Amino acid sequence: MDESQEPLTLSAEQFAELKQLARTLIRVNAIGSIRAISREEMHRNVWLLDAAGLSQPQIALVLSIDQATVSRILSGKFKKKSAGAGEE
Repeated sequence: MDESQEPLTLSAEQFAELKQLARTLIRVNAIGSIRAISREEMHRNVWLLDAAGLSQPQIALVLSIDQATVSRILSGKFKKKSAGAGEE
């Protein structure tokens, strides 16, 4: 066996970190293709990613929105704009 085929030994801590990264990657790939979705779907995805343990910046990156929007959604402060109405 050459060096590239030798078994890799990980500590319990390294394995736990690798497992968490793999879970995150799977979740990100599952919704990474979402771009043009409804506001309701966006809110649901923000909540799902938050529950999955992603940080607000990570959620913003995955969903192509800004972190402030993620924060407003999670805090319940996100307000829909009325048609023809001005800002909040």
